[in-house]
Amino acid sequence: MINQLQNLVEKMCGELPGVLAAAVVTVDDGMSIAEASSRADIETAAASAYLASIVKSNAKAIKLLADDEEIDDILVTTSNYHFIIRHQPDQPFFIFLMTTKETWLGKSRLLIGKYEQYFSKFAGFLAQSYEL
Repeated sequence: MINQLQNLVEKMCGELPGVLAAAVVTVDDGMSIAEASSRADIETAAASAYLASIVKSNAKAIKLLADDEEIDDILVTTSNYHFIIRHQPDQPFFIFLMTTKETWLGKSRLLIGKYEQYFSKFAGFLAQSYEL
């Protein structure tokens, strides 16, 4: 199953020029389950651990600010990159995508949405295997 997840992450990365890294990450502990990177200097697994705290913090903040709202995605933009984090509340994982800033943000979000349905098929396996 992990190999199938890994293949999906790699396939997702290959669909859009400008994707630098992607990962499927457990929300509870930030463990990267499947990841891909087009550059050796990107430490996807380490970044994933930190991003898990962002996912949890954002969920708490939105609950305080707008209790009836659900987060579609979390976007962090720097001078050179977009970091998109997508987490559905009923899933034990989130999807992380890093792109160049020149990459169309809309296409990146569509790409995550397209693959999210495939990743969600692994939710039961991930919850059981990682005791989530």
